[in-house]
Amino acid sequence: MKKKITTFILVMALAVCAMCGCSTNQENVKEPDIIQIRNICNLATLECYYHNVAKSIKEPEAGITHIGEKERTFWIEYTGKVRLGIDMSKVTMNIKGSDVEVTLPEAKVLSSSIDKKTLDENSYISSENGWNKNSITATDQTKAIDEAQKGMEEEVKKNSSLLLSAQNRAKTLIENYIIQLGEASGIQYNIKWNYIDSNTSTEMQIPAHLTTHSAKS
Repeated sequence: MKKKITTFILVMALAVCAMCGCSTNQENVKEPDIIQIRNICNLATLECYYHNVAKSIKEPEAGITHIGEKERTFWIEYTGKVRLGIDMSKVTMNIKGSDVEVTLPEAKVLSSSIDKKTLDENSYISSENGWNKNSITATDQTKAIDEAQKGMEEEVKKNSSLLLSAQNRAKTLIENYIIQLGEASGIQYNIKWNYIDSNTSTEMQIPAHLTTHSAKS
């Protein structure tokens, strides 16, 4: 739990730094900037840590010389990290006066990685149910891990709660950026959110709620 909290604080801090840099270097800019918004989306990633088990089965070969052999099973336990976020290149913004319309795509798996420190001698477990002349090779182990990684990513893609959290994180940071920019400029921005539906072949926009924020006096 502490790791997740630390990550969130870091992301927020980086986003604030990005916004501060914008107000310092572009003092005359009073409208939200799409480049800054996309940069915020790039920062607003959700990192999840996982434990996974890769399995490899070595089948005995056919032939007289392999009579009596049995399959060997090999397990590899490891931990890793998966990053969830939105494709910032698909984020769009339309400004008409004080009305700001922002379109966000759905979150997706951006990347996954293995903590190599967790791959030690204790990570490998081999069955003892018989003998097999064909030893499990490094290639077998790599293939097993690759398949386990693909399976893990597919499970994450099905986790709508995690994906929604990643999307909402980007939305919150963008919203804060626009609010702060409006307050600094004395402008009342009305924010409308649209979402790209990934279940359609085209980028269909689904209107969301309209959020209105007043600038401080």
